[in-house]
Amino acid sequence: MNTSLLRQTWNLIETTNALELLEIGEAELIQQLVKRLDAQIPLADCDRTSINNYLRSKMGLIKDTAESRLVSA
Repeated sequence: MNTSLLRQTWNLIETTNALELLEIGEAELIQQLVKRLDAQIPLADCDRTSINNYLRSKMGLIKDTAESRLVSA
C-alpha cells in the first residue's frame, strides 16, 4: 500500500462519525470503509486486499481514536 492511499485511508477514518466507527461491527466497518475509499479512488484488487488487512490490524487504534474524539467533543 502506498503512502498516498494510507493517508487517504486515515483521512476517511478521521472524517467518519466517531459513533459510527464505534457502533458498527469490525467486519461491516472494514467493508464500509473500503467501499467509501473505492468510491473516492478506484482501487485495484491488490490495494483492496491490502487495505482490508491493514484496517483489520489497526481496528484497536481506529476504535481508540474514535473514543478519544467523543471524549474531547
